[in-house]
Amino acid sequence: MKYAYRDVLGSLTREKKKGDGTLTRFVFRPLSYPVSWLFLAAGWTPNAVTALGGVCCALAFLFALTPVYFLHVAAVVLFLVFAVLDCADGNMARTVGKKTVYGGWADAIGGYFAYATQIAALGFSCWYFPSSFLPGSVRGALPWGDVTWLIVAGIASCSNILMRLFFHSKKNAEYAAGIMPKPGKEKRFSEEIGITGYLPVLYLAGLLAGFLPVVLVGYAAVYTGGFLFTTLRQTVHIVGAETHE
Repeated sequence: MKYAYRDVLGSLTREKKKGDGTLTRFVFRPLSYPVSWLFLAAGWTPNAVTALGGVCCALAFLFALTPVYFLHVAAVVLFLVFAVLDCADGNMARTVGKKTVYGGWADAIGGYFAYATQIAALGFSCWYFPSSFLPGSVRGALPWGDVTWLIVAGIASCSNILMRLFFHSKKNAEYAAGIMPKPGKEKRFSEEIGITGYLPVLYLAGLLAGFLPVVLVGYAAVYTGGFLFTTLRQTVHIVGAETHE
């Protein structure tokens, strides 16, 4: 079945539009419309585009493992391509009106994989290209030298993934109990700063301007603090709910 470009443009629901972050709304989503239409015209499925986004992330991570500067820049470009594809597969699914369990699963897995690879790549970029932004005294005080950036990236990545796993597990438990979870402010904040938000843009800016470790430390603080805060809050909520039953 052939779909007109206006069908793709009209696929975005009001609820989905409301959940988009600023960069998604004004940059990635507009770029994704022609991409979605072209993939539909070529006979691609939404899941195939999701898989292509995963390939982009995997290739970007492999680029970041090398000490070649322009490959790190190329890695960030691939992460930006992923952000567009992440919007495109959703556009396509809504356009064809086909929502499947496995489609939602593939989209969620793609998000996990993108976060893990992008934050890890960020750590390798900091390791290979120590920032001139930081004074030598600060770099000299790092407990494990420049390898510290890999450790910080690992902590940030694990905190982010665990936070998302805990949140989705709680949401699935609420669905099973017949409770419809409401999206909170944390979801919108995550969209703003995450893989389809400011993360790849700040990654590129930090790499080009030499303040990449500042970006990594900032995200590590946000994700680790967010993990501890949301886990504690959810635990208190669940224990309180069981106490009153």
